[in-house]
Amino acid sequence: MPLEVQGKFVSQKINKVRWIPEEYVETKCFFTGSWDDDINTIKVWTLDNPDEDDEVDYPHELSSYPVEGDVTQIKFTDKNKIAVSLSNGDVKVLEISVYDKKLPLKELFHFKKLHNYGKEKCSCTSLDTLEGDIATVGEDGNVNILSGRRGEITRTIKEADSCSLHSVCFIKHNEAITGNLRGHMKIWDLRSSENKPAASFLLAGDELAATCIIHHPTQPHIILAGSESGSLAVWDLRMNAFPTSLVNAHTAGVNEMQFHPENPHKLITCSVSGELWEWNMEAMTKSSKGPDSQLVTWMPLDDKSSMMVNSLISALHKSINTLHCDKGRILCGADNEAIYLVKNFKY
Repeated sequence: MPLEVQGKFVSQKINKVRWIPEEYVETKCFFTGSWDDDINTIKVWTLDNPDEDDEVDYPHELSSYPVEGDVTQIKFTDKNKIAVSLSNGDVKVLEISVYDKKLPLKELFHFKKLHNYGKEKCSCTSLDTLEGDIATVGEDGNVNILSGRRGEITRTIKEADSCSLHSVCFIKHNEAITGNLRGHMKIWDLRSSENKPAASFLLAGDELAATCIIHHPTQPHIILAGSESGSLAVWDLRMNAFPTSLVNAHTAGVNEMQFHPENPHKLITCSVSGELWEWNMEAMTKSSKGPDSQLVTWMPLDDKSSMMVNSLISALHKSINTLHCDKGRILCGADNEAIYLVKNFKY
């Protein structure tokens, strides 16, 4: 079946979209988080089919939760709990009803002014979650580790960076990686009592912000970072401190990346340039058999034409800020105040 793209105008610039996972069935519900509005909201939507003869599913709003400031990140801490970072420096942990998605979101924990310049608020720019733990970064250059189960701050790394931090990713329970406004990447040992990074390196030669960081789903030592220039950097943390590959990708900053949950060779990226791309990452790996098992390494990309990249929707005139995959469907949200649903994606 060919790719099918449906758009819905929602009267809000969408900064984050997230499918709400369901067991055993294809999920129909998702979250959106808005930005640049007088009152921003986190909304729960469902895909409805009012006409049984019509195969088109239309997003229908179920509930709305107002927040102060822009929504900068939404990540799950549990199947029905999300951590939300906000541009006023706050982080909230919210719960959705398992049985009735129409019920308003319930606030479990509220970390106020988590990121600040003393009395002045500053943005909590991003967060990441791992099995109930939450790592947050902000414009103040601080890193916080929170417990999403107990609602406590378990660790704060003061002045982790001298400039604004833009991205964070858990490598494992006791390790996180951060990226700043100038493209400096730092790995933190969260067990260490010292506020010094275990390792640091540069995203690339030119000073460009690291806008998003993810690790490979099956090989956590492989780290990918998207930059403000639209390029994609790949590291193998076992081998060296510099990117193994640096691919010039989008014409403007990479906003979000996700490996397809069912196929780790598929990477989906979206960009400030209004592009939504699918990458075939197999071209970037080579296998070398060792005595014990197969070792996969990431090769330097000398032959840039070996990368398989497909555009999933016609480029928009506004930034695509966010994406989320669920089997053969991809949701994305943009600054043109619309949500797009891509169906029949071959993964």
